[in-house]
Amino acid sequence: MNSSGTGLGILSLALMLPALFLCTAGLLYVAFGIEASNRLLDVMMAHTLFKVLLSPVVVLGGPVLAFVLNAWKVCHLSAEIVNEEFIIAFSVKRLFGHLLCLGLAGSLILLLVGYAFVENFKIVGR
Repeated sequence: MNSSGTGLGILSLALMLPALFLCTAGLLYVAFGIEASNRLLDVMMAHTLFKVLLSPVVVLGGPVLAFVLNAWKVCHLSAEIVNEEFIIAFSVKRLFGHLLCLGLAGSLILLLVGYAFVENFKIVGR
């Protein structure tokens, strides 16, 4: 990757770090029973800086912004009229680093939105 691609990769990683940290801590507690991850989150949430870094806007907004930035770099959509036919073409460049960030950001978005849905879903009897 060139220098702008490296800069975008570092920016994407920085945007995804709060979500990665929160998801990793949650998975360590739920899957492996490591209570230290929950205690670490409790200690961190006592400080204002970490409350801002782990707020829902940053945790959800970071991966969404990283996804959009990498999709902008990787994907191309074109539309044109050729011989009285309207042609729409979608292409994806083979940029491994950007595709990796795109996949990681998409996975984080899916995980967080899925968790939010399942956690708040209530079955109402009628």
